[in-house]
Order: sequence, then C-alpha cells, then structure tokens
Amino acid sequence: MCRHLVWLGTPRPISDFVTTPPHSLVVQSYAARELLRGSVCADGFGIAWYPDDESRPARYRRELPIWADPDLERFANVVRSHAIMAAVRNGTPGIPGGLACVQPFAHERYLCSHNGFITRFSANARRLRAGLPDDLYAALTGESDSETFFLLALQHIRDQGDLAAGVEAATAAVIRAAPGSAVCAVITDGHEIVAVRIADDQPCDSLYVRRDGDGITVASEPLDSAGSWIAVPENSVTRMTADAPPPAGAP
Repeated sequence: MCRHLVWLGTPRPISDFVTTPPHSLVVQSYAARELLRGSVCADGFGIAWYPDDESRPARYRRELPIWADPDLERFANVVRSHAIMAAVRNGTPGIPGGLACVQPFAHERYLCSHNGFITRFSANARRLRAGLPDDLYAALTGESDSETFFLLALQHIRDQGDLAAGVEAATAAVIRAAPGSAVCAVITDGHEIVAVRIADDQPCDSLYVRRDGDGITVASEPLDSAGSWIAVPENSVTRMTADAPPPAGAP
C-alpha cells in the first residue's frame, strides 16, 4: 500500500516534508512503521503542488523508487507551495503498474491520494465506473482502484456541491458495491483538505495530523517526534483547513 502526505498553509519547500524530516516520505518508502500490507513502497512516487496564483496543480511523477531519483533533492529544495501532496506507491497485486497508476491523481483543481484497496476490484470496476459522467470516464488514464475512487469522489463532489460530503458519499458507494474495502485517502482543492479513514471489517490504515503555527500536515505516519501528531479518527471523514484545529483523536 501507499504512504502519503499533504500540507496546507504558508508556502514551504517540498523538502520540508518529502526529504528532510527524520521520518520523511523518502524514509517511509523503505522503512515504514505502520504499513499494513507489503513492506516497501518502490513502485513509483509523485509530488504535486499549487503554483502561485494558479488554481490547477502541477505534478512531478516517476515510476522508479523515490530514493533512486537523482533529481529529487534539488527539485524538492527549490519548489515551494502553500499546498503540497506527495505519495509513494506499493502496488496492489493484480493492479497494473505504470505511471498512470502513480499518485497523486489530479483533475481540474483537485488532487487525491488513496491508500487502501477496493475488494475484488477487477470484478467490481465496471459497476463502480458505470455511473460516471462522460467527461470523468474519459479522464481515466490507468486501471487502478485508487484512480476509480478519485473519479467517483469527483462525481459525488459535483452532486453534493461540497468536498467533504462528496468524499463521504463516494466512500459509502465503494463500501456498498465492494464490501471489505479499505479507503484511507486525502483530497484537496488547494484550500481545504478532506481526509477519509474508513475500512470495512478490518483495521484502518494509519493517518495522522499535526497543527503547526503556519499550517497543517496530514501524513500516513508522523514525519518526526516533534509537536503533537494526532491520529485521524477511524471510520471518519474529516474536513481541515490551514487555520482550523485538527480533529480530536488520540496519538
């Protein structure tokens, strides 16, 4: 499964989250502490951010392990943003690889990273995608369950007119169609974060949040031992903004 993170707040370099901390995303890719399935995240990585004065994000994705990219350190040091999302991938057996399956996913102003799986996805994919509007179905670039979840979330966000309500409706639709699924995802539009941590009849994948003076970080695992990292509550859909307190929970 994946490890991922999202930052929202004062513009900061990507390196503050991806490469520099003692338990950075790079370290989590080969030494994760709370990975429920698999051992290393070596099936690609992606970083996305919102450039100044632009509503649509930019992305940097590679199929190689994050620790093997010779350009990452310099890139991460010089690119800054008020909203950053990054992920390392541990591919689910049976889900094809390739760059199209590397997260974060992006569409219009939204970014998404999903850690988990949709049960019996090959058998359920057609039914889950059947109700997608033409433009979202056409936006499908790969064959992963994670991208399908993202497109379902976009559909429900449109229907609900609200980011958190749409993510909650999409998660409920996945659990109904494919019981036993696990959804641990972060979605942002560059202004707010919605985190969902729901698993049907099994342990939830880990997800934590920390409030700093200049913003908020959500990550699969704490990036360091400083500050107060709080577990996002299990079986919840939580809305967060840069100036709002983190959700109640236990470290």
